[in-house]
Amino acid sequence: MEESLNLKPKEIKDFTKIINEYIALQTSSSLSTLLSEQITYKVMILDKKYFNPKNIRLSTNELPMCGVRLRGKGDIHIEICYAIKMKYAKMIAAKLLGKDEIYEIDEMGASAIQEVANILTGSFFNAMSIGTGFRVDLSTPDYMQGDITSMVNDSTKDVIKPSESAIIADTELVGEKSGIRIHMIIVQNSGDARKLLTKNGKDNSSEFSSIVDSRKYSTGSENKELDSLIEELQKEAN
Repeated sequence: MEESLNLKPKEIKDFTKIINEYIALQTSSSLSTLLSEQITYKVMILDKKYFNPKNIRLSTNELPMCGVRLRGKGDIHIEICYAIKMKYAKMIAAKLLGKDEIYEIDEMGASAIQEVANILTGSFFNAMSIGTGFRVDLSTPDYMQGDITSMVNDSTKDVIKPSESAIIADTELVGEKSGIRIHMIIVQNSGDARKLLTKNGKDNSSEFSSIVDSRKYSTGSENKELDSLIEELQKEAN
């Protein structure tokens, strides 16, 4: 692989700053609204041709994981995987379902986790649209359980092109009160990452559509009952 195909150190620094801006603009506050607590976060950028799970900040006791994958294609191609330790997934599901505690992730629990992924993804892409004018069409979220490697490996393979490497941003969102941790893993190829670097901060409109509110961003949610509950939680926080 040619060295020039990877992001250069300054590009990685600028790319990290952009991801931080997008998370700070809406994503962390969206999760704060859902969990009713302050959220802290940190971003680590990986510039690898192939995904190496050892570079993601997960200890062995965080397996198996509960996860959601969304595919975004349009002006650019971005894959987002959410990896959540099972005990935290149960805490999130219990919160959204109005229960003190749940003991397993059933169908409703899985829907709750998917809805959280929907909202966080919508907020992230809304921030990206504000910064770049880019828009993407998002897939229906895929719920899964397993190890971090299997969750992210397919996304990495989908974005890598023969002439490009994968750029992986691991954003860890942490609830200050509950200790809930969500890994939001954003995967792109180096070419699309450079598009973000070029367009961010420029007033470039996208052919796909105009900017929309993140809570109304269509990300494939189909659970009307859970949607209503999420909407009520958001109204209470406003």
